[in-house]
Amino acid sequence: MKRVPYLLCALLILLLQAGCSSSVLQLRDQLDLHRGEFRQKLADKNELAAKFLTCTRQAHDEPLGERRDGATSRDPLFQQSTEGQATSVRPLTSVIDKILQPHRDKGASLSILAHVLDDVANDANARIDLDKLKQVIEVARQWHGHLGLGEDQLEQDSSRFARMLLAYNKAYFGDISFTARSDYAGAGLRGVVKVISKGFVDRSGNVLLFPGISPDIEASPASSVRISATTVNSQRVSADLTRIFLEAFFDAAYRVPAVHGATALRVGPSSQESPYPEFDANHPMISLEALARVTRDALRAEAAVTSLVGKAVRGGSVFSTQNETLAASLETAAGVIAKKLVEHEGFCYFEVTEGKPAIAARERNEPA
Repeated sequence: MKRVPYLLCALLILLLQAGCSSSVLQLRDQLDLHRGEFRQKLADKNELAAKFLTCTRQAHDEPLGERRDGATSRDPLFQQSTEGQATSVRPLTSVIDKILQPHRDKGASLSILAHVLDDVANDANARIDLDKLKQVIEVARQWHGHLGLGEDQLEQDSSRFARMLLAYNKAYFGDISFTARSDYAGAGLRGVVKVISKGFVDRSGNVLLFPGISPDIEASPASSVRISATTVNSQRVSADLTRIFLEAFFDAAYRVPAVHGATALRVGPSSQESPYPEFDANHPMISLEALARVTRDALRAEAAVTSLVGKAVRGGSVFSTQNETLAASLETAAGVIAKKLVEHEGFCYFEVTEGKPAIAARERNEPA
């Protein structure tokens, strides 16, 4: 009987430790992020290092701007912006500022994405804060909720991000439409046919489709082939929608050139912006081999960070959510953020090291 108070005290101490523990996961040892490798290779090449720094602080379809600090630094690759943020965060803040103008109530919540990316992009102390990541999940949920309430309005929205999110969401759910079907006996129209897209295609060509869709493929006038839909579950759908949201946001910010067929290329520009850039094999900004390397590095970064967060939010860890749906969304969000950062900076690295004609064209604000 005397042991009970001691056991209760020990349990209380463990609970207090878990409650007071930090929600931050360190990324310093995640070699798959590859970002340090870019900087090391450019450490003694000041001119290329300066161009790399300039490239990371803006979207890829913008002409390279002048260095804002105006001063020569012995180590420009480790500079922060005047706002104290990593340079790769600047394109995100630009998107957020544009959204804040017409939608102040909606744009403010997106600022959490800049904070999360700044943590990941921090050279000295790269990390992921799971509490901030939970806020990202909630912001994604809110924005997807806006789509059903104001789809027509978003199609006319001046925000590139809002229009991209709508297009990505529609593509993921099949962008469903119906057409009249002719009667094969020649008696006129008979019924309707459901037509769907092939799903959301990211800028690298990977396809994502809502698992509940069972599309019909027309094989001949007399027959069709039905593809069975997979089971819909909360983990898969929640993770997919989180991915769609983040892909739209980072694509709107970085605009890393997309391969042919990507959903981003189907989003019409407004009168004040250029179309989403397509990777042109005739006038490549980087070589095809470099493009493949960027894609592999980005996928490795996503895998590494997804695995790290997945281990932390499942099982007996103090970070464990005890909620598989939330865990799936958290690991997906962390992985996609890491992937988009490596895509952006990896493309910049090869652009400044081997894409000299493209860099010169961007500096002159001309087509590559």
